Amino acid sequence: MGLLLLREENVVAGLDALNFEDALKKIIDAMPAWSLPGIAKEKILELLILREQVGTTAIGHGIALPHCFSSEVHEPVVAFGVSPEGISFPSLDGCPVHFVFVLILPQHEKAEHQKRQILRNIKWSLCDRSMQERLKKARTASEIYQLMVPESQCVPALTA
Repeated sequence: MGLLLLREENVVAGLDALNFEDALKKIIDAMPAWSLPGIAKEKILELLILREQVGTTAIGHGIALPHCFSSEVHEPVVAFGVSPEGISFPSLDGCPVHFVFVLILPQHEKAEHQKRQILRNIKWSLCDRSMQERLKKARTASEIYQLMVPESQCVPALTA
């Protein structure tokens, strides 16, 4: 089995945000300090917002995959926010975003490949409409985490 990337402590249930910047800030702020050791949360937020300005990471179907690279992380860091109401995000299909997966990657030669693999797997995991509905109905981080990472298996999207 691979290294599990998503941790329950990095899951935000009931994400209520006005726009994508507010959503990113709330997700990053909710992460425990040990999730981003030695890194200023403000710096990560700035990198994520800069990446979003280059082009939207809201790929449609209620899914956004904001990501950035930082020389201050040594392993990928994943956080996940679920907004039952939806967030105004500049999405490709013009629809609100309900699922925000934040990915922070180290800066090294394998990072681009790693990013593509993780984002592809996350997208695949969230394409199931039944899973989307169950995630929207979940009220706690624990419930969301158990849906994404069942005890009996390690979801490929969330492993390295």
